Amino acid sequence: MFGTATGMGAYAEYLAVKAAVVAKKPSNLSFEEAASVPVASQTAWEGIFTHGHLEKGQTILIHGGAGAVGAYAVQLASHAGATVIVTASGDNEAYVKSIGASRVIDYRAAQFEKVLREKVEVVFKLIRGDTQERSFLVLKEGGYLISATQPVSQEESARHRVSGMMMRLAPSADMLGKIARLLEEGTIRPDVATVYALQDAAQAWKDIAGNLPGVHGMSPSGPGAARRRPHGKIVLRVS
Repeated sequence: MFGTATGMGAYAEYLAVKAAVVAKKPSNLSFEEAASVPVASQTAWEGIFTHGHLEKGQTILIHGGAGAVGAYAVQLASHAGATVIVTASGDNEAYVKSIGASRVIDYRAAQFEKVLREKVEVVFKLIRGDTQERSFLVLKEGGYLISATQPVSQEESARHRVSGMMMRLAPSADMLGKIARLLEEGTIRPDVATVYALQDAAQAWKDIAGNLPGVHGMSPSGPGAARRRPHGKIVLRVS
């Protein structure tokens, strides 16, 4: 089984969880790969389908498409038959296109609202900053702006005639089961950046901080830790 530890930590060999938030682990995934899936994939699913109401033939703009949640959003949206546009660093363009993005806008080289010629039905925002306000400019009337990072102005949403909201993950066994089937079929795939031993948890947090915007010069240095890729989830191996 795999799932989400809601309202509690998971740095333990054993953990009691509600059956309503776990599902059968995909047989083709290692335990480390499976551990990386539930939070990121369900956040992506809820953001683009439950709240964004994304449908086949529509276009979605994903801000932060190379991140852990963004990568699942790209894969799920592409599988659903949507056109996927992503903002990410140019270094991640090949990776994001390999998982289903139709177009990648390098946020360091261009402002997305100035280079997008077409408007989109859904914007899924996974980063902070003024990206949110600028996203109203590229949404079609009646579209959806879903943010996982900060509240969305209802006044601005009404002015642009779109629906806007900040989401919070509500995990469920049913949703995770659907994701598990896609993983088992190979339709989508997990992305693990680095696996740390439990005793190296403090180092893992330092390395996460070192990869945040504006922080430089840090890399994994704990025993057995490999250099972290710029995308993917960090996983702790408990035993």
